Amino acid sequence: MRIVADTSVLIALSDIDRLNLLKALFGSVIVPQAVAEEYGEPLPSWIEVRRPRNYSLVESLLDKLHRGEAEAIALALELGDAIVALDDKKARKTARKLGLRVIGTLGILILAEKRGLITSLEEEIHRLLNTSFRLSPSVVAEALRRAKQDC
Repeated sequence: MRIVADTSVLIALSDIDRLNLLKALFGSVIVPQAVAEEYGEPLPSWIEVRRPRNYSLVESLLDKLHRGEAEAIALALELGDAIVALDDKKARKTARKLGLRVIGTLGILILAEKRGLITSLEEEIHRLLNTSFRLSPSVVAEALRRAKQDC
């Protein structure tokens, strides 16, 4: 399975030392060039950087999304079988309208707990909230509820 990640997901997971979850969960991790530039630090060698070919799609999305989000969506569409990792609500809605499978940082943490890669979702969310990442209490409660249902 392949995942195309946006900058916010990379930063959030990196801030809690869990960037490796992307590789463990998905195997193939791809980011568009704009995301690599926005990230601002060297990426691990297991993250592949690609440029999307459909720049007209990217340009059409820029009126409502950031370049990294637009490129991630375009690249995921080009790959066809990729999941796109986005946290921004508008970007997620746009990706779903285009028929993409979407996951965010919380979804990645839920999946990681389900697969035994982390021991406590609640602890990881607490660590995440101690960074610049923002989540409403209702989103946190919903994530914990869903994770418990999946067990």
